Amino acid sequence: MPTITDLTSHPSHLTVTWDDGTASDYPWIWLRDHSHDEQTMHPVTLQRQLHTASIDAGIKASSVALADDDVQVVWADDSPSSVLPVDFLAKYREPSAATARLAVQPVLWDAEMLEPTPSTPYDEIMGSDEGLRDWLEKVARYSFALAVGTPTTAEATEGLVRRVAYVRESIFGGFWEFTADLSKADTAYTNIELLAHNDGTYSHDAPGLQLLHCLYFDGTGGDSTMSDGFRVAEELKESAPEHYDTLSRVVIPGQYVGDGSHLMAARPVLRHDHTGRLIQVSFNNGDRAPFMLPRDEMIAFYDAVRAFDRLANDRRLQWRHVLAPGEAMLFDNWRALHGRAAYTGKRTMCGAYLNHEDFESKLRMLGAG
Repeated sequence: MPTITDLTSHPSHLTVTWDDGTASDYPWIWLRDHSHDEQTMHPVTLQRQLHTASIDAGIKASSVALADDDVQVVWADDSPSSVLPVDFLAKYREPSAATARLAVQPVLWDAEMLEPTPSTPYDEIMGSDEGLRDWLEKVARYSFALAVGTPTTAEATEGLVRRVAYVRESIFGGFWEFTADLSKADTAYTNIELLAHNDGTYSHDAPGLQLLHCLYFDGTGGDSTMSDGFRVAEELKESAPEHYDTLSRVVIPGQYVGDGSHLMAARPVLRHDHTGRLIQVSFNNGDRAPFMLPRDEMIAFYDAVRAFDRLANDRRLQWRHVLAPGEAMLFDNWRALHGRAAYTGKRTMCGAYLNHEDFESKLRMLGAG
């Protein structure tokens, strides 16, 4: 951790000099707002108890001192003295736009890079936080990972899901078990081929993650496919930046019609945060609802979506594997595009959706955020 070598007060701010030579300017009002004393920050909930709008805009310090691992500030007015841990200040020593991104760096992969397939033994996931962290970090890094050796029961699989977070309810229910019987108005409930796609393009907040586990399979075909949507987007940006731009701008409606519902939502295929970082791929050709743009824009959209779709289904960028009973697959539905080859015979699947924020929360609680 960086250490402090000097504290210099100015009329509007405090300059902190670090042992590597970095000089950080902290406005006085920021320091007051982020004090760690119990009157400012609740010791249990960590919520701010200070009414920020009541802070004098011209607040200044009468003295500042370094005491062990804290910076202590005595204010010139009657405000309570503030305490700010050095490690807290170190996190914000270089100004930057606020983000909620995880510390785990994604690996943008192609088929050759996924040898061996990212996986963690079920017993390790269920038996220790280290095993759970290993599994979830692999999902964050590669967009999916298997839990191998999962007992082939719905009960055990649901327990695996709840090891991560609570189950998200959707049009399909909570934890579900299904086969090719069209009990829902979705082609996942058939045995036909499903090309690369994301689920929930008809939801304003698409499911963040999905777990799928094959409980039983007696038949042929049925390869599960995974494509790294971020890698697909990167290749599209390099080869056809105009298509990348189109898919980042054009808002596309998705819909689910059936089972007493007509769900609709709309967003671009490529969604970026305020820093310009790609954070979500939202592509489902089957669930795309009709829409009409001016002629030239409509043609540009079809050119772009054709290029993206072809890359998403390119074998070079696609992991393919027949999921065997005992291989539970957790994947990031905001990044991974999943699919399935057509199959014959009898296959029973189970699984559930999770919220992305809950997946991220678990990683942070495990020390990986």
